[in-house]
Amino acid sequence: MPAASVFTLPRRARLLPALIARHRDDGFLTPASVEAVARELGIPAAEAWEAARSSHEFRFDAPAGERACAGIACALHPGYRQPELPAGCLFRCYAPPASGDEQPFPAEMVREAGPLLGPTDRTWAGLERARRIGPAAVLDAIEEAGLRGRGGAYFPTARKWRAALRHGTPIALVMNAEEGEPGVFKDRALLCLRPERVVEGLAIAMEALKPAVTIAFINGEADPAAEAFELALADSPIAGQVLLYRGAGGYVLGEETALLNAIEGRRAVPRPRPPLPVDSGLFGMPTVVNNVETLAAVAVILREGAAAFRALGAPEAPGTRILSLSGRVERPGVYEVPLGTPLAEVLDRAGAPAQERAAVLCGGPSGGFLPGGLAAQPVLPGRYHPTGAMLGAGGIVVLEAPGDIRRAALTMAAFNAEQSCGKCTPCREGTPLLLEALGGNPADLAEDLLDAIQLASLCGLGQMATGPVRSALAFWPEVFS
Repeated sequence: MPAASVFTLPRRARLLPALIARHRDDGFLTPASVEAVARELGIPAAEAWEAARSSHEFRFDAPAGERACAGIACALHPGYRQPELPAGCLFRCYAPPASGDEQPFPAEMVREAGPLLGPTDRTWAGLERARRIGPAAVLDAIEEAGLRGRGGAYFPTARKWRAALRHGTPIALVMNAEEGEPGVFKDRALLCLRPERVVEGLAIAMEALKPAVTIAFINGEADPAAEAFELALADSPIAGQVLLYRGAGGYVLGEETALLNAIEGRRAVPRPRPPLPVDSGLFGMPTVVNNVETLAAVAVILREGAAAFRALGAPEAPGTRILSLSGRVERPGVYEVPLGTPLAEVLDRAGAPAQERAAVLCGGPSGGFLPGGLAAQPVLPGRYHPTGAMLGAGGIVVLEAPGDIRRAALTMAAFNAEQSCGKCTPCREGTPLLLEALGGNPADLAEDLLDAIQLASLCGLGQMATGPVRSALAFWPEVFS
């Protein structure tokens, strides 16, 4: 890794890269290998082991064979067989069933492209403009464009940047490309096919925020995406100024503070809030965490102007959104559409007409199900239905039959139970109970249990884990009887 430009990370920040290196060399981690890394870094062995155990992608014994996907799109495929070595979702939902190592995202799976996924001239015009107008004007342009974060929470990007800057102290900037939600593969598409656009957005953020340290954190299994990003970075004006980290923590690293803990060499679990990362994040610094798609949109805004960005999308949510479509569709892949586009129109174009879709899963394990006839909502932030369905990170899975719905609901419940970091009791104990009841007698699902998980869990994984269960039982109780 190149040296940080201003801020030198403490020694323990080398723990995750060191563990990943051992894991890649040996195929798994042992107590001896973890303890050896701990000695090298001067970290207590118990803390190193705790950090390793919190990373869902690490194995702790020799692999027994080739891993196969256990995600929804693969499970729905006629040729699917329950894998002996399940690997969660392998994020090749556009070409099920998937197994083995990750492959580069195929260009033909970009079904509809807009300013984010469309061709680029491979110049740095947006960055050059940012340097010409200065940090304050860059922030004004992002604010005028109305850009909201594209990680799933949709917080206004300019407001987040200003919140970190108001402290007047060194800032950390982190690009979150962990993308661990089943059925979502749009960040992989951007990094594989348009890495220069993402790098330019990151460079513009660096120009506006003047961070003491900048980190690009990429999913540990997304090797093709990481390689494409590294090549683009090496050929960019910010070459040598960005620390590259690979993840191993799974879904929970979509939560900002769990991601920061992983970088710090600590257990990859969410932190209590407050403080927010913009107030005290990486090693106590005000920290901005931005999603890959958010940074690509930043590049588009500085290249084409705020007015052009606002010309696409809805007044309350300008710009485009990249949707990941899979399941029972003729043309799975990524669709970049203006925000506000009716979801039903996108599904029709993808080859999932209304008369053939029984249900649509929106928002993955943090979202919920909609009957096919209710899929007319516009593609906008916020909940589509009180039971849980929402846009989230843009993952859309189409289902055709009652059996699809049951299998998808059980898959989401199993995923949430397996991915729980275990830090808080409501999520640790509650998500397995959801799975057990859903697979047995749903009548055992007391409303107070659902409320306890939703209201008392520490982070979004637990707080939103009830969505698929509530929505499935609300619309199709007979499927689980």
